Amino acid sequence: MPLGKDDVANWTAKVAAAFHAVASGLARRKVKSTSFDERNRKAPFNASGVAQVGPGRFVFIDNHDPSALFELALDADGTEVERISRRPMAGVAEGQLRDPEGLTRVDHDGDIFLIVASSLCVVDGMRSDGLMRVRYRAHGDLQTEAMPGFRDWLLRRVPSLAAVSQREPDAGGLNVEGLAWDPNTRTLLFGLRGPADAGSVTVIRVPVDARVAPWNTASLGVPSIVHVRVPKSGAKQGIRDISYDEQAGDFLILIGRSKSTGDEPFQLCAWNGSSDDLQFFDVTFHRSMKPEGVVAFSIGDERKLLIVDDRGGYAMLDYPAGDQ
Repeated sequence: MPLGKDDVANWTAKVAAAFHAVASGLARRKVKSTSFDERNRKAPFNASGVAQVGPGRFVFIDNHDPSALFELALDADGTEVERISRRPMAGVAEGQLRDPEGLTRVDHDGDIFLIVASSLCVVDGMRSDGLMRVRYRAHGDLQTEAMPGFRDWLLRRVPSLAAVSQREPDAGGLNVEGLAWDPNTRTLLFGLRGPADAGSVTVIRVPVDARVAPWNTASLGVPSIVHVRVPKSGAKQGIRDISYDEQAGDFLILIGRSKSTGDEPFQLCAWNGSSDDLQFFDVTFHRSMKPEGVVAFSIGDERKLLIVDDRGGYAMLDYPAGDQ
């Protein structure tokens, strides 16, 4: 039986859609980590949030080591040019910071401050807490202020988090892995890995002038919850990092599986801070990677991204194009 006009049109549309899908997959960039040249006390770096502190210089967190930050120096090709420097956080007592996961940079009158956030989760009955303000200097220990009682303060003001605060992350409990500073609204943005909802991710905005305010809970404003849709997804994905790209005026967000037993993919997205949807970038991550930190920066006129890997590595890549 000969095909009618409608049949031909449908067949043509299907072929075009299939071709577009294949072409998009071929164009999409695959990112794979380079292992760090060093280890942290004989163990691979469990690298999380990352921030730029100077040309070719970056600081990242090892969430197994709450006593220090780690400084990484790279050349324009993404090659390590110095040994990773361990930068102790002076002034932090034992137990004031557990399971650091979030890191962001705040600038004020030529000074750089780094804000470090705990995951705020519970594991084996142990509660993680801590919100630190670190004054960055090129050399020596980093003077650090701890904010006592941040976890309890947040749970009192966000009942939905309090309701899951005693569960472990793999049981749908509280787990904060992203932190960003919005200089326009002077708010800290906390990205939740969990609890997660299907098809969306959650950000908690907390107003505070992180540059100059006294570092205590009395300086914090009323938190608000923002739910952002993940297009074409019904999976439970959580935020693994969030950072502000001042040049683009957007937030970069890494999303991935909310629970350790999940198989949802890691994806890199952009969010303008007010829209209802994320926008995907045209990158995929090698199956060996667990990307948990991202920062945008420039080398001359070229825009780059640095991504740090929970499994002990990093990747530098050209700033990608959007996928949607």
